[in-house]
Amino acid sequence: MYFNTTQYILFLPLVVILFYLTPFRFRWLLLLAASYYFYVCWRAEFMVVIIFSTMVNYFSAILIARNKTNKRNKKIFLTIALVINLGMLIILKYLGFINDFFHEIFGIIPAPTSPLLYLIAPVGLSYFTLQSLTYVFDTYYNLREPEKHPGIFALYVAFFPLILSGPIEQSTHLLPQFRDKARAKLKSVNIEEGIKLIIWGYFLKLVVADRTSIYVDAVFGNVDRHGGITFIAALILYSFQIYSDFAGYSCIAIGSARLMGFDVLHNFNRPYFSQSISEFWTRWHISLSTWLRNYLFNPLSYYFMRKLQKERYLKIIKPELLTYAIAASITFLMCGIWHGANFTFIIWGSLHGFYLIVDRIINKKGGNRVLNIIITYILVLFAWIFFRSENVHQSLTVIKAILTHPGSLYIPFDSDVVAPVYAVLGIFILLMVEVKREFFNNSFSLSGNKNEYIRMASYGFMIFLILYLGVFDASQFMYVKF
Repeated sequence: MYFNTTQYILFLPLVVILFYLTPFRFRWLLLLAASYYFYVCWRAEFMVVIIFSTMVNYFSAILIARNKTNKRNKKIFLTIALVINLGMLIILKYLGFINDFFHEIFGIIPAPTSPLLYLIAPVGLSYFTLQSLTYVFDTYYNLREPEKHPGIFALYVAFFPLILSGPIEQSTHLLPQFRDKARAKLKSVNIEEGIKLIIWGYFLKLVVADRTSIYVDAVFGNVDRHGGITFIAALILYSFQIYSDFAGYSCIAIGSARLMGFDVLHNFNRPYFSQSISEFWTRWHISLSTWLRNYLFNPLSYYFMRKLQKERYLKIIKPELLTYAIAASITFLMCGIWHGANFTFIIWGSLHGFYLIVDRIINKKGGNRVLNIIITYILVLFAWIFFRSENVHQSLTVIKAILTHPGSLYIPFDSDVVAPVYAVLGIFILLMVEVKREFFNNSFSLSGNKNEYIRMASYGFMIFLILYLGVFDASQFMYVKF
């Protein structure tokens, strides 16, 4: 069940109505049943994985908490939880890729014939695995007590607005909300804010993302036929496609949760206005970058700093910088691998790690804001080449064309001629909203106006734009496959 289907548009209000009609003590059960139904709509057999994951992490946290004073046992149970969770990811998502890698590069493993090596990974696996590990880590570091109620913990793992593509919630933020009676009261402000977020999410997805995808797919589907100018145009459109697709999903997810009074972390904060790559990762996919910082980068930094400070031979480079370089490289290598079993994602992640290291070395502050934004955007755009390409060869073909063969701009003259026009119009509206929020946030607002008639008119106008300009083919959200 995609967010952009009639099925979900009927499902969501039904769940919200039943939520407020159900006594508070039974609401967790309603939401868990709705979440499992939402997930089963993809493939029923996937439920085995999510239930197994829930059980493993539920009991792991309890065992960790019971051994607070026994550091050895505590680490053993944490290790078991990590091995099982990461083992599921490797087996279900990466086993075929690993097998092909060793076969092609080293010739170690014969080409497999068993389809078990190429299992279909359950949707949302990467997301609910990280969210579950957040809970285990928080328990291990004594940031929270383990959740005693198995049903409420199961809801935390499977909460339907978040399970497919996040945002990846912190256990200390979301879990307490399922027990908060005050938050569960019906409030008009939550309903209106939820609807506003959902409308904006659908605009981003249906008008901007799905319109731009028509041109982008046409170009990247025939890379040998196009020149550098066309690829630059396609990459610019792709940068808005992936942003609008994922930010649109996040807005719908956050808005769906807000309808029931739940506060979910925002995932994007106008990332293309970043003045550096470091700032970009505080604005892009915020829930993932927060997870990587808290549970991977910071522990790695702490570990390597302790090791490197003992090394007296480090005269050329400061231990702090070397520690940052190692931790950033490993973190963003893992970030690339997390996105998918393809060398293109590994290169994309490694590029961002390299950007961050250079950013740290230069340590430039100030300067011309517009120039900084443009440079950062170009760096991000270059990395998107690998993220969008089917393989490394295609990425290199695109880069070569940009550098050596400008060609002419591809303009479709068939039935899809309106797609790029509508896409540019959608991007223009998006940019107007983003510029206003970034530079003139305290000025006049339509959707945030105190006059409810102006607010309602703005919502109606957005719905009109969605219906007139949108693509209604129920295409999959891009980040669901990650």
